[in-house]
Amino acid sequence: MAIRGARKEFLKFLLCLGSLQILIGSLNVYVKCEVPRDLVRMLQEQASDSLNDSSALLDFKSGILEDPLGALQNWNDTSTFCSWSGVQCDGLQQHVVSLNLSSFELKGLISESIGSLYSLTTLDLSHNSLFGAIPSTIGTLKNLTILYLTGNIELTGSIPDSIGGCTQLKDFQIGLTNISGAIPSTLGNCQQLETLRVFSNVALDGPIPSNLSLLQSLKVLDLSNNTLTGALPADLGRLQQLQVLDLGNNQLSGEIPSQLSQLSSLLDLSLDFNQLTGPIPEQLGLLSNLRVLNLTQNSLNGSIPEQLQLLTNIRVLNLTKNSLGGNLSSEMWRNLVHLEELHLDSNNFQGQIPTALGDLGSLKKLKLRQNAFSGEIPPSLGALGNLTDLDLSTNTLTGTIPTTFANLSALRMIYIRDTQLSGPIPWGTLSQIPHLEEIMFTGNQFNGTLPLTFANFSAVQKMEIGFNQLTGSIPDGICDSFPNIREVSFQYNHLMGPIPPSIKNCTKLEDIVFSHNNISGPLPSTLGECASLQWLEGWGNVLTGPLPPEYGSLKNLTAINFDNNKLSGPIPQEFENLLQLFHLSLATNNISGPVPAFLGSLPRLLFLNLGTNSLTGTIPPGLFNSSSVLLQIHLDSNRLEGEIPEQIGRAGSLQQLKFHNNRFNGSIPSTLGDLTNLTTLFLRKNSLSGAIPESLGLLVKLTGLDIGDNHFTNEFPSFLRNLTNLQSLWLSNNSLTGGIPEWIGELGNLEYLSLGDNNLEGPIPAQLGDITNLTYLSINNNKLTGPIPDSFSQLTELVLLNLAANSLSGELTIDFSGYNPSKNISVFLSDNNLTGPFPKSLQNASLEILDLSNNHFQGSLPDLPGWAPTPLKVFLLRSNSFTGEIPSWVWHLEYLQLIDFSANDFEGRLPAEMNNLKKLKVVSNSVEESDNRFEPTEGFDARQFTHYEYGLHLKGSFQVRTSVSASFTSLDLSQNAFAGDIPPQMYELRGLRYLNLSRNAFTGDISPAIANLDALEHLDFSHNRLAGPIPAGLPSVGVLDLSYNNLSGAMPGEMSRFFPASFAGNPELCGLPLAACSDSVPTSPVSSALPGLESSLADDLLSLDAGMAFVVGSAIGFIGVFVLIVTSPRLRFLVCFRPSIPDSSACSLDPK
Repeated sequence: MAIRGARKEFLKFLLCLGSLQILIGSLNVYVKCEVPRDLVRMLQEQASDSLNDSSALLDFKSGILEDPLGALQNWNDTSTFCSWSGVQCDGLQQHVVSLNLSSFELKGLISESIGSLYSLTTLDLSHNSLFGAIPSTIGTLKNLTILYLTGNIELTGSIPDSIGGCTQLKDFQIGLTNISGAIPSTLGNCQQLETLRVFSNVALDGPIPSNLSLLQSLKVLDLSNNTLTGALPADLGRLQQLQVLDLGNNQLSGEIPSQLSQLSSLLDLSLDFNQLTGPIPEQLGLLSNLRVLNLTQNSLNGSIPEQLQLLTNIRVLNLTKNSLGGNLSSEMWRNLVHLEELHLDSNNFQGQIPTALGDLGSLKKLKLRQNAFSGEIPPSLGALGNLTDLDLSTNTLTGTIPTTFANLSALRMIYIRDTQLSGPIPWGTLSQIPHLEEIMFTGNQFNGTLPLTFANFSAVQKMEIGFNQLTGSIPDGICDSFPNIREVSFQYNHLMGPIPPSIKNCTKLEDIVFSHNNISGPLPSTLGECASLQWLEGWGNVLTGPLPPEYGSLKNLTAINFDNNKLSGPIPQEFENLLQLFHLSLATNNISGPVPAFLGSLPRLLFLNLGTNSLTGTIPPGLFNSSSVLLQIHLDSNRLEGEIPEQIGRAGSLQQLKFHNNRFNGSIPSTLGDLTNLTTLFLRKNSLSGAIPESLGLLVKLTGLDIGDNHFTNEFPSFLRNLTNLQSLWLSNNSLTGGIPEWIGELGNLEYLSLGDNNLEGPIPAQLGDITNLTYLSINNNKLTGPIPDSFSQLTELVLLNLAANSLSGELTIDFSGYNPSKNISVFLSDNNLTGPFPKSLQNASLEILDLSNNHFQGSLPDLPGWAPTPLKVFLLRSNSFTGEIPSWVWHLEYLQLIDFSANDFEGRLPAEMNNLKKLKVVSNSVEESDNRFEPTEGFDARQFTHYEYGLHLKGSFQVRTSVSASFTSLDLSQNAFAGDIPPQMYELRGLRYLNLSRNAFTGDISPAIANLDALEHLDFSHNRLAGPIPAGLPSVGVLDLSYNNLSGAMPGEMSRFFPASFAGNPELCGLPLAACSDSVPTSPVSSALPGLESSLADDLLSLDAGMAFVVGSAIGFIGVFVLIVTSPRLRFLVCFRPSIPDSSACSLDPK
């Protein structure tokens, strides 16, 4: 009323003034008009305020750098500011009360002049590209009730403390920005706030201010998706009006405060993705209005409180990914009749799935994946008529899928993976679910065949039934039953037969996986008609024939993997049309022909694996070009030849290059140094020669370098010093010379180092001990001298140390006490000049193989009673100077399977406790084959670490072997000074295959119990003092030597199959193959050892003088033994282990 009256007076003033001017001009009459002073003052202030609002808006506009939508074009002097875009004024005073510039794509700063809009009640700058800090002047907006700053991802700085000045603020939302710092405690002054949403600001950290509890009008508090830390303030329980509390996806810790149960109006409580611990407070059951409880991905423990059954209005209960456990009682779920989603995934719940869950008629999603539920699936779940998503995966469920599941009329997804369900897949039941889209049954024990005709599964788009025990073939009509299938997976079953040509009828097919089955026959060319196909994977089958050129028309194809099949023929030229292909893997087939050059031009190809095929020719230079995005090229184990093209340097994105095991020759091109992204370079087992180029020193990202088994002639490459990221380095089996440099200790990331089979000389640098990550170290077969460095005591992670076949000297002083006890180590030090006693520190290592053969160790074995639990399997001390008795602990190494203490000076009797060698008491029927514990790393020959040769020593010859099987067992104590009887416990070692006690001083007889050694294949008791008869019952022995003892009596009948030389030096023996027992004239050992010689030759030999007869007899005896070794198929037994030496293969005799 006052304003209206003032305006009336003002109009009178204007009328009076106009009249006055007229009268002065014409009548020269003076009239006096009075104007109220307060009216004039008010009008002046209004004019000034309007000017300030306009200026503030124009100043704001000046901070905007980009306005792509032209939203601020009309912000100029040609129109009143109240008509500008996004501006709203009050109707009377013409003050700006609302500024709404949301989603105008504005880019620029928020001007400090925004604080001059004193009448502003709404400010919405959300979803633009504003950057910089929030101006502190915003705190001067005393009338502001709504502030939206969400969706300005480049907004930085902190929320200003001055925000507390906005005391009328009711709705404050700022999210999806880059603001940082803590939430200001001054927000507690904004006591009119009803909605506070500070969310998705990843740099926002610090604790939740406790004085937010002063905001008694607050209904929505959303602080989710920040980086908030600290505990949940218990005072939040004072917010009686709060309906939504979302603190999810932060780093909050501690327990959930029970005071939250005081939030009687709460509808939604989300504390997911934090670090909360402790139990779920039972008081939460008092939140009777709660609709959503989300505690996903914390570290909560204990059981679900029974009080939660009081949450009768709950719709969503999500407890996924915690450490909750216990059984789920049926009683708890009966009252939750409105529950629509139950998520209990990834916990430790156990027992049976409650049958009462079938009473929750509103349930739409039931997810119980990855727990310990057992028993059968309750048939009551079939009553959940509204259920759309069911996931029972990764439990120990048994039985079958209930037939009641046919009633799940709303079901879209059924996930039952990785359980113990068995029996046939109930296709008939599943076919009655009309809207079923996804069937996920991977990793169960389902068996049976796929039905030849399926029912109608027209809604199914995704089906995974891999990792089961399904048999039979893929039905010819599968696409008729699944016309809309997009993804199908059959891998890891026992399917056989061909892929049906009718697969072309799956016109929407995008992914098909049938790996690791027995699917055979050719690839159907009709698959090339599935125009939507993106992923084609069928490795590990027995597919034959060529790659169909029709597949070149699959324009959307991104991946092909047919590794480990029997495919043949060349790679079709039509594959050059596969412009979306990023993965092509055809390894381990019989693919032939050249490597196609067009593969280097496929614009998206990242991974190319053609290893282990029959590719021939040279590598085309076109495989490498500057536009290539190839990351990996595997061409290993083919028949490729020629030089590696210099153009290889163009493929700058390459990370892995595997050319090993081919026939490449020439030198390594220096352009390889241009591949600066390379992490793996394998060139092993080729015929590369010359010097290793220095340019390889530019490959500073290399983690694996293998150029072993070539013909390089460098000294130790100095450029390796630059490759500090190397984890594996193989230079073995070349002709490298010079010494190992001291700087090798700078390669601190090395785990595998193989320098064996070169011509390296000089001492082992102590700096090798600085590479504490080493697990495999092999420098065998070089010319190294000097001691083994004490610094090797620092290599505590070693699992293999191979220094064999050098000229190392001195005592073994490595302290093994710090070695990792959880890792078994194999130590090969044979064929050196090492001296001193047996190293006591070895008792601290978890040894699996120990080979000290062919050195100069001396003294007795120490008493190491604590060594009995060691996993030692192979213990080789051959050809040293050890003396004394074998200590007790040796006979308690229960895993020992290969023992060679031969050619030493051990003495004494063999003890009864030798029957504690448990491994030698077990008969293994497994086929003898390589059982090395070191699995080959791809591209590397792990045998370079475990390559040791052992052979059957027999009259100076031996058969070389290069692997050891779990079934092979041997005990060799020959060439020592053992005496006394052979203990009866020896004959309890039924698993022995090789037994050699020759050249000792054993006495007594050979017990008939030797027949218990039914696995024995080689037995040598020669050159002892054994007496008495030869017992019967050695049917499995293939090689036998009992010569030069005092045996007597008639030979058992089965001895007739051996040569007489096996019994030479026992004049009291008779019977075949020796002279008959009735014959008074003994047969000459020489003549009878060589059946088939002419009698005249035998007469001549007998007429020679004694010396000549010995020489000639020995020569003929050697020839006889040689014939024995060559012709006997069973001479394959171990006598000695020793590291491989270059010329040792010359004495190899292959019985095959």
